Amino acid sequence: MEKLTGDYIAGFIDGEGCFALKFRRDVRRKRKNKPEYFYWSIEFAIVLRGDDKNILEKIKNTLDCGNISIDRRNQARYSVSSISDIVSKVVPFFEKYHLHAKKKFDFELWKEAVLILNKNKGKKTDIFSTRNTKGNRKIVWDNQDIQRLKKIHEQMKRYKSTGSEWKWIHKI
Repeated sequence: MEKLTGDYIAGFIDGEGCFALKFRRDVRRKRKNKPEYFYWSIEFAIVLRGDDKNILEKIKNTLDCGNISIDRRNQARYSVSSISDIVSKVVPFFEKYHLHAKKKFDFELWKEAVLILNKNKGKKTDIFSTRNTKGNRKIVWDNQDIQRLKKIHEQMKRYKSTGSEWKWIHKI
């Protein structure tokens, strides 16, 4: 399959790409006391109409990572959520082929979040997780990293479409 030039992809991402930093809450309703689990995730994504899937396949081929899916509304979605692929392929790509619109500021914040998440890969956040003092919770995140991710998440909002605030995020 054909590969695209780095400058073309960077320009395309300036208009259509998304660098997402997500803070998620899972509630295990079927378990006693309904424990909550909190975690950070990171993703690079592009969503287009289904008939534009071909361009996403070329971008995927050029970056050599990620997945493409089509949803029930016939939207094609290319995403990379593997932290190792993001660290070794996506970040270096956009360090080499620079973004020029406001997305470049979004990318710089996202890249900092990627480094924090990669550094803490496999560690527990210890944020209200099971409300249980027992268990293997010895390797936890540095609180400064959690606070920095919260600040990055807040700063990235200025580059995103408006959305509703999570009611539960203020607990952390």
